[in-house]
Amino acid sequence: METTTQAPAEVSAPPVDVPTFPEGTKLREYETIYALKPDLADDLVERFKERIRTLIHTNGGKVIKFAIWGKKKTQFEVQKQTRAVYTHVHFLGPSQLVAEVDRNLRNDENLIRYQTVKIAEETDAAKPVEPDTKLAGDADQPERPPREERERRDDFADLGEGPEGLADEGESA
Repeated sequence: METTTQAPAEVSAPPVDVPTFPEGTKLREYETIYALKPDLADDLVERFKERIRTLIHTNGGKVIKFAIWGKKKTQFEVQKQTRAVYTHVHFLGPSQLVAEVDRNLRNDENLIRYQTVKIAEETDAAKPVEPDTKLAGDADQPERPPREERERRDDFADLGEGPEGLADEGESA
């Protein structure tokens, strides 16, 4: 029986949309976290992610990682929303890139809130690209009804006296 040996796999070139930089290029490192409206469909969230990725690449940056954290409860109500789809993007680029990303995020009606933070002043542009991740987010729980609609403690008065065997002070058993 004849065995064939396969040639070792070649290191594949980066995808077409990932920019390449000359060796030794230093860029600033940033991360942006943004919250989208919770009623957006998954394909719209993916389209928004790809729009941001394209924006970063066309303005001289490089996306290191995208992570969609999923739908989560907000700490407080933001634009009348108590839940949001959170996304984290980690990228490299020049300082004017952040201004362009912020301008595009600010002008989108599906965005509730965003924040960009500079992580490092000079980072090697050869930093490897990590695969995108998508998390499930928190389980959807029904919203708590307003106070007026909840049962009052007075409704429990007809259940009788306190626990059996306990008598009020001054009473004898």
